[in-house]
Amino acid sequence: MFQRYMIRPTVYKTFTRCVLMLLVALLWNRFLRPLMPHITLNWAFTAIGFLFFLCAYIIRLRLDGLRIPRMKPLKRPRRDPYRAYGDMADYLDEPVVSFEDLDREEQDVCSLLANLICGILFLAASFLPL
Repeated sequence: MFQRYMIRPTVYKTFTRCVLMLLVALLWNRFLRPLMPHITLNWAFTAIGFLFFLCAYIIRLRLDGLRIPRMKPLKRPRRDPYRAYGDMADYLDEPVVSFEDLDREEQDVCSLLANLICGILFLAASFLPL
């Protein structure tokens, strides 16, 4: 199910999700740790890692045919108007594929892999002595 042109959207989703959840974990450490000193940053990484695995499991169920609604973005990004100058994609052998250009099943596969990678990274970070 995974094709070579799906690498870029998967990497972008993985990076974005890791950075956002790292921000959530650091906010957790900053504001909740003084209130509950026994909850460390390792607990935050563990909880976020399991949250990613739960999201990956839900996407896997969606790939198997279960009808689970998707989260819709709050506002659709506007497309840039056509410019008169050339694009970098004109000079590559492969066309650049964005996440929105993929069909629903390919989007689910990219999201599944991004969630699995992020879950593994956050669970691995939870074992670090912090």
